[in-house]
This record gives sequence, structure tokens and C-alpha cells, in this order.
Amino acid sequence: MTTTVSSVVTPERFAQGFTWQAYVDSIKANKERFQKNYQEFQITADDAAFFRTYNARKGPVKLLAIGEDWCPDVVRGMPIAARLAEAGGFDMRIFPRDQNKDLMAEYLWRHNYECIPVFVFFDKDWRELGHWTERPAAAYKWMADVREGLGEGLSDEEKMKIVRERREGVQAAWMQETVREIREQIFYRVL
Repeated sequence: MTTTVSSVVTPERFAQGFTWQAYVDSIKANKERFQKNYQEFQITADDAAFFRTYNARKGPVKLLAIGEDWCPDVVRGMPIAARLAEAGGFDMRIFPRDQNKDLMAEYLWRHNYECIPVFVFFDKDWRELGHWTERPAAAYKWMADVREGLGEGLSDEEKMKIVRERREGVQAAWMQETVREIREQIFYRVL
């Protein structure tokens, strides 16, 4: 017996999401950081060519993004998605997580956690190509290494403050790593 899972993502629902500019206009927290990340981040020429070629052959690709403007991972990640969509010619729509729990429920991290951002890619026939969540693997490793190096005696709040301070120096590398992971884990898999 085959079970078919029905998604809440439909062309009509997708069309209800924010465009990048509408999302930027709606941002209430961290607007300057969003704009700075967007202005400073560029997709490499090689990545841009790859995504444009993919979209021309198998598109139009749709990119559904879920996030909240208060989240540091979204502040870093959503500008990446916007640049990726521009470079590849993808149609992108953004949905605030807290007003779209049904969408978020389909993309829980480890089937349990509402981690954001989430980027979901669909082909021209609305088949999901794959999705990417929160931050690249290199960021998880870096954060674990930093926390481990802090040792005992610090509160969780003190540890997070140190992590935030040190994270500023590695954000640009994480942004490029995000594009690499999306390319390898989603698009190479479906070529």
C-alpha cells in the first residue's frame, strides 16, 4: 500500500508569500543587518552560471523560504536566498514562520524543531527538489568547537555572548558554504 502525502505548498499558496523587496519592507528587527548582508554578499560567477543553467534546462525553479527577522541565522541566510534566486532566475517567496505553522510543520529539523531559515526548492511541476535548513555543517562544527573550548564555569548566557562575538568573523565564509551545500546537496542530487 502506497501512502501519498499532501503538501500545503501549492502554486496558489506560494504566490501568497512575500517577494524579497516586500519582505525587506516588512522587516521590523535587524533591517540594517539584512540590508548589509544583502549588499555585501555575492554569488560567485561559477555558482551563478550553474544555477542559471539548471533553471534554463529544468526550471522555472521556485524557492520557498521560511524565516523570522529576529533570528540571526535568518539575518545571515535570507540575503543568501535572495542572491541565489536572482543569480539563478528562480521565483522566490518568503513566509514568516510564526504566521505559517502549517508550512513550518512540513520542514521541521529532525522532525521536531522549527529551525529557520528553511529554503525549499521546487521544479516546474512543483516536485520538491530538496530543502536546506538553518546553517551549514561547518557552522555547527565551529559552534561546537567554540563551546567546547570555553570550558566550565561560564553560564549558558555568557557562552552565547562569546559565541556571538566570535561568530562575526566567520559569517562570510558560512554564507559561501551555504551556497555550496545547496548546490551539492540539492541540485547535484537531482541532475
